[in-house]
Parts: sequence; C-alpha cells; structure tokens
Amino acid sequence: MSRRFGRGLTAGVVAAILVVGAGTSAALYLQAERIADRQEGTLANRATRAVQSINTAVAASLGGASAMVDEDTAQVDEVRFDSFASGVVNTTLLPVLADVQVVTADQRAAVEAELGARFTQAADGKLVPSDARDEYLVIRFVYPRSTTSVQLLGFDISSEPIRAAAAEAAASRGAVAFSAPVLSQPDGQAGFFAIAPLYRPGVALGSPSKQRGAPVGFVASLVPAAAMLDTVRAQLPSGARVSIADTDGILAATPAPPSNGHHVTITQANRTWTISVEYHDADHSSALLSLVAALLLAAAVGVSLWRNMRQTAELRRAALGVRRLGELSEHLAVADSRDDVFKVVLAAAADPVRSAWVSVAVPSPDGRTLSTVRTGEQGVVDESVSAPSPVTDAWNTRAGVFIADDAAFRGLYERGLQQRVARGVASSAALPLRRPDGEMIGVVSWEWKEPQRFGEGERSAMQATADLVQQSLERADQHEQRWASASALLALSQRLSVARTINQVAEAVIEAGPAAATADHVGVGFMNESGTAFELFHPVPAPGRAGAHGSTTLPVNANGALMSVLRRGQPIEFHDRSQIERFPMLTELIRFDMERLVCMPLIDSNGQLRGVLAFVFVAKAGRRPPPDIGRLATIADVTAQTVERAMLYVQEHELVVNLQRQTLADLPRVDGLDMAARYLPSSATLGLGGDWYDVYVLDGGRIGAVVGDVSGHGIDAIADMTEFRTTISTLLRTDQALGAVPAMSTTLLRHEHVDDLRFATAGLMIVDVAAGILSYIRAGHPPMLVRHADGEVVLLERGGGAPIGVTEEDIDVQTVTVGAGAVVVAYTDGLIERREESIDVGLERLRRALAECTGVTADAIADTLVTECLGDRQTADDTALLVIVLQQVRDATTD
Repeated sequence: MSRRFGRGLTAGVVAAILVVGAGTSAALYLQAERIADRQEGTLANRATRAVQSINTAVAASLGGASAMVDEDTAQVDEVRFDSFASGVVNTTLLPVLADVQVVTADQRAAVEAELGARFTQAADGKLVPSDARDEYLVIRFVYPRSTTSVQLLGFDISSEPIRAAAAEAAASRGAVAFSAPVLSQPDGQAGFFAIAPLYRPGVALGSPSKQRGAPVGFVASLVPAAAMLDTVRAQLPSGARVSIADTDGILAATPAPPSNGHHVTITQANRTWTISVEYHDADHSSALLSLVAALLLAAAVGVSLWRNMRQTAELRRAALGVRRLGELSEHLAVADSRDDVFKVVLAAAADPVRSAWVSVAVPSPDGRTLSTVRTGEQGVVDESVSAPSPVTDAWNTRAGVFIADDAAFRGLYERGLQQRVARGVASSAALPLRRPDGEMIGVVSWEWKEPQRFGEGERSAMQATADLVQQSLERADQHEQRWASASALLALSQRLSVARTINQVAEAVIEAGPAAATADHVGVGFMNESGTAFELFHPVPAPGRAGAHGSTTLPVNANGALMSVLRRGQPIEFHDRSQIERFPMLTELIRFDMERLVCMPLIDSNGQLRGVLAFVFVAKAGRRPPPDIGRLATIADVTAQTVERAMLYVQEHELVVNLQRQTLADLPRVDGLDMAARYLPSSATLGLGGDWYDVYVLDGGRIGAVVGDVSGHGIDAIADMTEFRTTISTLLRTDQALGAVPAMSTTLLRHEHVDDLRFATAGLMIVDVAAGILSYIRAGHPPMLVRHADGEVVLLERGGGAPIGVTEEDIDVQTVTVGAGAVVVAYTDGLIERREESIDVGLERLRRALAECTGVTADAIADTLVTECLGDRQTADDTALLVIVLQQVRDATTD
C-alpha cells in the first residue's frame, strides 16, 4: 500500500513537473512568437519610413523646378536645366532627369528640327515615330547625357496612358505627382514616374482648370524600383522579405515576396502605397531547452520549482515595490512645498513597503515637539520629543526603530498601547530623515496590521522611501526659501523705491533686508561729508516692536584698511568674531554669537562711498550654505541708489521749503484775533508748489485773508503764485468790491498770448471784527469752514465761481455771522485730497477733526488739523492752511 502510494506520489510529482515544464516551454514559445511579431511590426515601420524618405526627397527636389523658367520667354534653357538637374540627380535616387516641353501640332516640325530628332513613342518595347496628335509632351533635355539617355530626346510621354495620367495629375494638383508602376524607356527598368509641372513666373493659379492650362512644361524622371528596394533592404536585417506596391500593383519586391507579415499603408503625392515586411525570427531555443530539461530532470525541477515559486513571489513583490517607489518619486518630484510633500507621502509612501498607514513628523521651531501628520487622520498631532514612542526614539537616536509584533511593542512602549490596539496596529517602523550634513529634519514611520519580519528587502524599501521623502522635503525647503527670498527682495525694492529720507532707507533695510538676504540681521551706516564718521543704524530688540532700530554715531579711520577696501567697491567678509574685534564700528553692531559677517559698500553714481551695509549671519546648529554674494551686491546697489536719491531729495526738499516760505509773508498781529498758518510741501514730489496764504489789515477794523493754489509745480509755479498774490492783494487793499476781485484779477493777469493759460483757485475772505461778519467768495476753491462757539461746524459752500485766470464775471459775495470763540479755517486741496478716496471723504475728515479739536489757540488747532488730515503719510500735493480764531468781537466805537 505504501509502495503504491509512493509510486503514485512520485508519478504525480513527475507528471506535475512535466506539465509545468511543458507549460513553461509553451509560454516561452508564445513569448518568442510575440517578440518576433513586434519586431516584424517595427521593421515594417522602418521600411515605410525609408520609402517615405525617398518619395519626400524626390518630391522636394522636383518641387522647386519652376525656378528654371525664364520670366520673359517662359522657357527653360539647357544651362539652367543642367544646373538644376545635377543637384537633383546627386541627392536622390533619380538616375536621369528630363525636361518636358508642351508642343502643339503646328510646332512639331520646328521642335524636331531644334532637337535634331523625331518625336517618338513606345510600342512593343521599342521607340517608334510618334503618332500625330494635337499636343505633345516631348522630352527636350536630359541629364546626365549618355548613350542611353539621349535616346529619350523627342520622346512623347503623353503617348503612354500611365505617364500621361501622371502629367495630368501634376497639372491638376499644381505639384509633384507619382504614376502607377511603369517601365522606363528605353532600357525597360521597372519603377514609377515622378513628374512636376513648370509654371511661368507670375501666373496666378486660382483654380484646377487654370492649373491644367498653365504649365509651360514639366520635369520628370523614373524612380527605379530596384534602387528603392535596395535602400529599404539596407534598413532591414538579412532575410527580411519586402514588397512595395501601390493600388495598381507591385512596384518592387524581394525574390521571395512576403506571404503574410505586417503591412503599412501610406499616401504620398497622389498615390497610395502599401509596404509589406515579413521577418519571422523567433528564437524557440529557450522553449526547447526548457522542455528537454523538464523531461530529463523532472524530479530536480520539481524540487527547484517550489523554491523558484517562492523566489518569484519575492521578486514580484520587490518589483512591485520598485514600481511603486518610482511612482512615489514621480509624485514627489513635482511637490514644491512641504504641504505638497506631506500630501504625496500620505497618499503613496505606504505602497512601496505595503504598510497600512504612514506618517511624517517634523520638529517645531523650538525643537521640543514633533508635529505629525498621519494617514486617515485630520490635522496635526504634536508630541513631545521626550515622550517614548517609535517616532521620538528614531528622532532622539537618529537611527531606525523596528517593532516586529505586539509583544515587542508592549515591552517597550506602554504609553499609547490602548490607542494602538484600537487602531489594529500589529507592527511599526520609524526612520529618521537627515540632511547630507547630518542635520535632522524629521521622521517617517509606517504601521502594519500584521507582524513583520523586517528582512533586508523590507528595510531597503523603507530606507529608499525615507531617502526620497528627505530629498523632497529638502528640495521643498530650498524652493520655499528661494521663493521667500525673491519675494523679500521684491518687497525690499518696493520699500526702497518710496523711501525719501535716510531714516526711511535705514528702516526699510533693517526691517526687510534680512529676509531678502537670507541673513539674520542687517545694519547700515551712512558716511558724513568728511568721511571721518558715520551714523550706524542697527536692529534693537524691543518687545512688541518688530523691526525696531537705533542709531549710533561712530568714528571712522578714513585711511584705514577697511575703508580703503570699501572705497574700492569691494565687499569684505569676516568668518568669526575675532576677525572684527579691531574694528570698533563693527563690534558696536555685532553683539551676539556670529557665524559670518559680510560688509558691502554703498557706492553712488560718482564712485563715492556713501555708507556700508552689514549682513550678519548668526551661528546656528548645523551648517547652512554660504551667503549669495551676488544677491548681497544687488541689495547694496539698490540701497546705494536709494541713499543717493534720498540725500538729493532732502537737499532739494529743504531748498523748496525755504524758498516757498520766503515767499510767504508773516501774519500780522491784530487785536481780538489769534491767527496761525501752515505750509507743507509735497512729500512725494520735489517741485516747488504754488500754494499760498496771505492776511491784510484793512481799514474800518477789517482784515482780508486769501488762501490760494496756482496750478503746476516748479519755478514757474512760484513766479505765477507771486504774481497772483500781488494782484489780489493790491485789489483788496484798494478796497475793490470783494466779488469783483477774481474777474479784475483775470483781466490784469491775462497775457497777450491767448494760449498762455494760467489760473489759480482761491478762497477770499473779509472779516469785520467789529461787526462780527465774515464775507467770502470761492474762485474754484474748496469750501472754507467756520466752527461757532457752540461747536457747530459750517461749510461755506456758497459763493462759488470759476478760478482766477478763467472767470470774467463777478461772484456773489456771501456773509456769515461770527461771534467770539468762532474759528475760521481756509486751506488748499492738498489737506483733504487722497488718490484712493473721494474728496468728500477728505472734507468730512477735516470737518470732524475741527469739530472734535480741543485746542483753543490757532497754533494748536492748526497742528491738530494737519495731524488728523495728513498724519505721517506721503502727500502728492502741497498744502496751505490758515486758521483764524476770533477771541472777542469789539464794538466799533471802541476801536
């Protein structure tokens, strides 16, 4: 019984091995067949490209033939033809090129005499005299000329249906046409006829009928099928069977044409071609050897089969892991930020190691906790680095942690055990993520639902995945740093573009410079005129004040080594604090552990050293790349230009203010009145403004007041303002009617030239202190304001007219009662206008500021109005302000 069972078992094993061997052999056989079939298709495509290349070269060569046609005679002379034909014959398979002329019946005798040959046609493989017909297509020139080719002179290609059809097709298409298979004349070589029409230059080819009638001739040749076949076969291995055919039959084929094989159909010119290739070179040796081995070594194969099955399974798993690792790499390659990297890791990093979950942990800025994102969980989990877990152990030890099963986990990590069991985790592993210099950047970990052996293959797959994650995080950090640095450099440039003073330049550099330079701190110093000292601006720690800075004036050795190098425009780099201790101006700035200091000179357009930029890099854990000197130089160049502009701006701005104020008169002292005036030049432009204010003492206890604004800026505006002011003042002092002053001023100021238009807006007032009456008009000017003693603020919106210089009519004078304690405010539009808002908003801001003002003196009120309406913002226009406070209303009899 046991023997029969043993024999049966043996027979079964042998039979099974034979079946497997036979199946393997069959599979190898079919695989070899498939490979051979794919190879055959590849060869067919290669042969097709060779045919396409030949035909394309022929069509391209003949396509430019019309250039030979003389514009005047509409003929092709032999010299031009030979020049053109030699290029075609030397670059294509065409052995002979012929010039074909269209000849009518009445031209035949003359052309035959010119050729010295009779018109011929083919008959029974011979050339015989051509039949009479209305029109001939006669070969007039051939190249190269040989004993055989000259026999073609006078040959009428229209005598053959195939060649005639090709000529008709070429004329109809207006382009090169190919014929069906045809024999050449006179040697009978097989091929196809290629023919291109010749047109007289300048002839319009608007329709097919015109194309057929337009050719003055053709160029033609026979493409030899044998040469084409040789060219194709040169692209194929020996033994390949090839045929080239068009719709009318086989053009060329190997001695043993393909009986099956692969077929490719193409269309070129006016013909459809089919290229067939048969090359069945299947290698069945592997199948035969496998079958023989299965027959001879059945028992051994049976044993090894079981082992191979296991190895195959492992290889498949490894191959699958490699493929999934490649897919992970592809996804990570396009992740430009840490968030993108995390998303890819959570979606695909579990697949290469066949885990159920994956997580990534990165340190907090202070390094005390690890922030973890995990598959299937929303949000981020923060974990102290001192709390024991596989992730924190991998972080702290900088080595991999592998927990093979639940027992191992229970022995090491009691904390989190309940949560682990609830999630169904049976094993886990964690690997540190380290930069090439050893700096830790995070931990990647995996969890499985089943226990794991963590063999060499599994650990290699995890390490490869961790390397990809680390590289992607590092690349994402670099990308974000470059983006942040570029954005910071743009932000610094924008800040510097609007800086108007040295202090503003320093503030912009100290606040925005570190991010732009990827430095920790930036300081800046500006040289005095003599070059013996400079004012150093440097960051100062201040709670609640980001970017706070202070300044210190330090002496400088003008002839010292440091200044000499900087004056030459060269940067200076210090690699530790000991190198800078001999420079007091630098030690004043460096008050912390420094890794590197780079000083960049600020050189103006005249080559003068204006100051120094100091970029400070604080020593940190781990290494970081050295500073980009090119970027630092760019920041220094932009800063130097801004400094030069700021210095010029300050000088010109002071000149503007002094010149403007010199043109404005001091306010008179008037009993019962408290008056204050302000003039503020534009902070956004350097041009001289045309705003002014003026107060005049008139008779009868009255005062006249004017606040005006001449259009434009510059010296011309100052001159115009002086002229307007003088004219208006003169008219008011001569007791002219208030409403007539604008029109009279227009008349007096108008020049002889009509196109010389000058105008100004103005608010004119007369205050009768004794009567407590304010009379006013507005010549295109914003409304004045009156705040009464009870706090009510009134806008004097009536009494308006056109600006002075434009108006020619009197303006109706308006009056308003003003008692003791009343405040009268007149101003120019620079006080209320802002580009980003309506003028009504600015007017309401002024009205509210006047209503809420607690000051009682004119100076206090003026300061409050300027602060509330302008603040510290840059203004695009000059501002003039006049405040009059009526302290008491005097009786006229007491004057």
